[in-house]
Amino acid sequence: MLILDVNKVSKDFGQGPLFEEVSFFLNEGESLSIVGSNGCGKSTLLKMIAGLVKVDSGSINIKRGAKVAYLDQTGSSISDDRKVDLLLKDAFSDLIDMEARLSQLQNELERDGTNDIAMSKYCNLLDKFAKAGGYDIDYKIDSVITGLNIDKDILNKSYNDLSGGEKSLVQLAKALLVQPDLFLLDEPTNHLDIARIEWLESYIKNFKGAIVIVSHDRYFLDKVSNRILDLDGLEPKMYFTNYSGYMVEKAAYLEKQISDFKIQQKIIKRLQERIKYFSELGMQKNSSTLCDRAKALQTQLDRILEHKIELPKQRKKLDFGFGEERKTSKRIIEVRDLNVWLPNGKKILENVNLMINSKERIAIVGSNGSGKSTFIKTIMGVQTLKFSGEVFVGPSVKIGYLPQIITFPDDNEQVLEYFKGEVGIDERRARQILAGFHFYKEDVTKKVKNLSGGEKIRLKLAELLQKKINTLIFDEPTNHIDIPTKEVLESAIDDFEGTLIFISHDRYFINKFADRTIEFENGKVHSYLGGYDNYKKEKAKNK
Repeated sequence: MLILDVNKVSKDFGQGPLFEEVSFFLNEGESLSIVGSNGCGKSTLLKMIAGLVKVDSGSINIKRGAKVAYLDQTGSSISDDRKVDLLLKDAFSDLIDMEARLSQLQNELERDGTNDIAMSKYCNLLDKFAKAGGYDIDYKIDSVITGLNIDKDILNKSYNDLSGGEKSLVQLAKALLVQPDLFLLDEPTNHLDIARIEWLESYIKNFKGAIVIVSHDRYFLDKVSNRILDLDGLEPKMYFTNYSGYMVEKAAYLEKQISDFKIQQKIIKRLQERIKYFSELGMQKNSSTLCDRAKALQTQLDRILEHKIELPKQRKKLDFGFGEERKTSKRIIEVRDLNVWLPNGKKILENVNLMINSKERIAIVGSNGSGKSTFIKTIMGVQTLKFSGEVFVGPSVKIGYLPQIITFPDDNEQVLEYFKGEVGIDERRARQILAGFHFYKEDVTKKVKNLSGGEKIRLKLAELLQKKINTLIFDEPTNHIDIPTKEVLESAIDDFEGTLIFISHDRYFINKFADRTIEFENGKVHSYLGGYDNYKKEKAKNK
């Protein structure tokens, strides 16, 4: 059954078309993922479907009576003083209203006495309430809270008192509880650890309605999508496959388009030459036959130009590579009997023993709060928590570090001034490098406090890559950056010959780079050879 029909939808915010004539439809059980570089209009299209952004032209039709749930990637900025329990019950507004009406009818019956009409009305509404799941509200909330591994104590807290990550989890839980016919998800895996992402994947696979997803998580897209809408370029293109299939088909499509473009350009050039030849010869000989021949060829050329094949626009990629310090210790990092305590006295890491050797590529995984970032801070020497044990870092180890939460010494400093000072170069060279990271003209005059999450990462990468290092330590390196930028970062890491240590929930990234995966769980560490898929396989064997 048709749930969503998007027909020739276009959007222009006054700076040229964002996208033009986007068309697709979704039936029950179908899942569409929208991909493309940052700024191509993915979230805008999702908001248009949700009715939050006006459609310039075209139409969007949703099945009459269908329930729609929209998860905004900026949901953590929503303010609400209510307890989380009450906020989640907004997902059951129809049932809550029905319950209130039942209570009213019950009070009227107790006050005025029973009569057949009033009792029939009460019983009919009670039956409707039960069939609609009115008695299952608490059970449904508990199921989603459990599935997303949210601490149940959170239900009694004020929403405004939660952290950004907790707010995002609550907004996701609320969207899931709506049990919609059409689910609109904008970056649903942000702030989720791998266990939660996998639970969400399972939920989506069993979802009976239609889903539209915007995500930079390639592994997630592979698992949940059966069609991909590519918004890069003014002519959106649909691929009826998952993300991996889309990458293969897009490469073939671009190759064919380039080939067709070249062939057409040769035809155009040959026609232009023939038109010029017959026109000039016809004028010289005053021959209407030759001039008519030139006009016929011009008509043929005009028809071709009406359907001119454009050369595919290749997004300008960031061109960078890591500056490397070749000399390094064989033993990069070793910790012995490491214990770390939280301020409340709880031990977050217990007797951790771990050695990392030169040129190893180590992925660190584990649930949120399992001690991954704590471990990194300890080996970086910036740990503020109480700890004991030995931490050894090789004497020739030169670390390049990209933290999960990026801060700057002076939030009011402009991008250009900050970069010049940190890297120690002149303005001309600084502007050249920053342009390579998509900081152009007025972008370099932005205050660093006003940068988006993706812009902060790009700025820190630009800084990091100018320094001589032999060990990279990344804490969630692929958060907040689009897929094309991820691919360029991956290309640079491919060329890096030093040691790589990274915390990540990006299973695609882990599979690509890790030759060892270390899991943090209940204060302990467990080491597995290979990337994410092998780690999951080996862990399943040990259960």
